[in-house]
Amino acid sequence: MLQSIRDKAQGWFAWAIVILISVPFALWGIQEYLGVGAEPVMASVNDQDIKEREFENTYQRFRASLRQQLGDAYRADLFDESQLRDDVLQSMVRDKLISQTANRMGLRISDLQVRGAIAGISAFQTNGQFDAAAYERVLRQQNYSAQEFQEQIRQALLIEQVTAAVTSSELVTQSELNEIKRLQDQQREISYLLLSSADFVESGVASADEIDVYYAANQNQFMLPERVRIDYLELKMAQLSEKVTATEEELRRFFEDRQAEYITQEQRRASHILITIDGDGEEAETAARNRALDALKRIQKGEDFAALAKELSQDPGSAEQGGDLGFVEPGMMDISFDKALFQLAKDEVSEPVRTDFGFHLIKITELREGSKKSFDDVKGALQSAYSSNQAEGQFYKYSERLVDLVFEHPDSLDPAAESLGLSVITSDWISRADADKIPGADRAISMAFNEDVLVEGNNSELLEITPDHVMVLRVNAHEEAAVRPLDQVRENIASILKGQKSAALAEEQGRSLLSRLRQGESFDQLEKEFSLKIEETRMVARADTKPSEIVQHLFSMPRPEPEAVSFDGVTMSSGGFAVIALHKVTDGSLDGADENALQALRASQIKAKGRDNFGFAVQLLKSSAKVVINKPQVQQ
Repeated sequence: MLQSIRDKAQGWFAWAIVILISVPFALWGIQEYLGVGAEPVMASVNDQDIKEREFENTYQRFRASLRQQLGDAYRADLFDESQLRDDVLQSMVRDKLISQTANRMGLRISDLQVRGAIAGISAFQTNGQFDAAAYERVLRQQNYSAQEFQEQIRQALLIEQVTAAVTSSELVTQSELNEIKRLQDQQREISYLLLSSADFVESGVASADEIDVYYAANQNQFMLPERVRIDYLELKMAQLSEKVTATEEELRRFFEDRQAEYITQEQRRASHILITIDGDGEEAETAARNRALDALKRIQKGEDFAALAKELSQDPGSAEQGGDLGFVEPGMMDISFDKALFQLAKDEVSEPVRTDFGFHLIKITELREGSKKSFDDVKGALQSAYSSNQAEGQFYKYSERLVDLVFEHPDSLDPAAESLGLSVITSDWISRADADKIPGADRAISMAFNEDVLVEGNNSELLEITPDHVMVLRVNAHEEAAVRPLDQVRENIASILKGQKSAALAEEQGRSLLSRLRQGESFDQLEKEFSLKIEETRMVARADTKPSEIVQHLFSMPRPEPEAVSFDGVTMSSGGFAVIALHKVTDGSLDGADENALQALRASQIKAKGRDNFGFAVQLLKSSAKVVINKPQVQQ
C-alpha cells in the first residue's frame, strides 16, 4: 500500500494532498491547525474581549485580597469557588460596560490625575510623601509595568467618575426623612417569658426505632466527604538560588552588565501652580498665560508659594498640599515640565511652563543628588542578585523538563523526581474543603479531583502557584464519599432527637400559654401557676441585638390597641419558645435631632438610593449591550 501511495504521489495525487493540507493552513493558520489557538476569551462586551489571563490575574488578586482581609479566619471552604469566579467575571463585565459608556460620553482622565491618584496611594509613600523607589518596588513585586499600572489606575478613575455621577445625583425629601426616622428610632415596650428546651429534657428520650428512621431519612447529615491523598513535586526558584555560587570574576562581569541598577537618579522635590486654559484658541491661551504671570509677580513680591498654590492652582491632586508633587526623577513628568524642573536651582521659581494641562509655575523645594555605587559597595547584594538571575534561567529550564517528564511518564512522579533531584511529597487525606492543607490551594484541589488525574490516574499539568513556584501532582489514594455507619453516629442522632423532642414540648407548652394570654389571663397569673420567670418590662430599640430573635419578631408584631397588650410567640433556633407581650409602641421623631446626625442620615439614604439606581443603570447597559459570557469554571 505504501508503495502504491509513493507511485501516485508523483502526479495529480500529490497535488490533491498538497491542496487538502494547505486549505486549513490558509484559512486558520498553523496555530489553529495544531491546536495552539489564540488565548481563550472569558467574556465579550460589545466585541471587547476579557481574555483568560486578564481574568485569572484579576481573580487571583481578589482571592489574595480576601485572604488579607480575613487573616486567620480565612478558609477556602467558606467560598463556593465556581460562584466566586463567576462573581469576579460579572464585575469585570460591569466595569467594561461602564468604561465603554464613559468613552462614549467623551470622559477622559488626564495624566496629571493619574499621577495624583498614584501619589496618594499609601503603599507608595514614605513619611507621607510619594516615594518613587517604593513605587517601583511595589510594581515589581506585583509584576506590573509602570504603563500597565497607570492604565489600570486611569480605568479605575474613569469608572469611579461615572459611578459617582450616578450615585451622587439622588435627593431625599423631608417626608422621607421623617418616615425613616420614625421607623429607625421606634421603640417598643416588651416583657416576655422564655421556655427553654433544657427544662423538658427528661421527657425527650429517643427510641431505637426513631434513631433508625432518622438515620435513614437524613443520611446526607452523616456523609464522609470524598477525599484523596496526593503525591506532588514542588519546584521553587529559591531552592535553585541557594545552590548557585559565583567567582569574583563572574560577579564583576555581572556588575558591569547592570551598572545602571546601582545608579541613583537625581531627585527634586517640586511644587507647582497649575493654571488651566479655559477654552480653545489663542485668546484663551493668552489669558491663562497672563494669569500665570500675575501669580509669578505676586511670588516675586514676597507672597508664599504654597499659599498661592492653595488659592490659585487648578490641580486638584496637589493644590491642598500647597502644590507639592513630592520627589520627581527625570522622565516622570511631561517633557516641557521635566526640562524646566531640572534647570531650576533650589527655591527658584520658573517662568510659566506650557504643557498639555495648561501653564505651570514650578518651584524646587528640596534636592537629592544622584549617586553611583562601586563594586565593593554592592558586592554582598551582587551575590544574591547573581544567584537569583542564574536560578531564574535554571528554573524555567527545570520547569520545562518537569513538564516533559510528567508527560512522558504519566503514571509516576518518580522519573521526574530522580532526574531533577526533587523529593516526592505525600499529603494527608484531603477533601475538596481542605485547600489550605496543600500548596496551590484551591487550584491544586481542583486539579486533584479532575477526571484526568482522579479517574484516569495521570499526572497533573504543571500548576503555577507563583511566578517562581510550580508543582505537579498525582492521586496516591482515593475514597468515595460515603455515609458513616449507624453505630458511629447513633449517639449523635439520639442527642438530635432528644433536642427536637425537648424543643417540641417547650413549644407546645408555650403555645398553650399564649392561647390563655390571648383569652384574657395575665403574665402574673401564669408566673404563679407554673413558677415561670417573666423578663421585666423594658423599652427595646430596633438596633438592640439581645435577644436577637425576640427583638426581630417584636418589630414585626402589629401595634396593640390603646391600653391593651398584644401577645405573640416565636420559636427559638437554639430550642425553646418565647412568649412575647408588646405593651406599647413609641415612634421616632426628627424633633430635637442633632443636625450632624440628620446630615449623616440624609447622606446614607442618598448613598443607598444611588447604589440602587447604579444597579438599575448597569442592568440597563447590559440589556442594550452585546454581552457574551463563557462561564468560568474552577480552574483545572
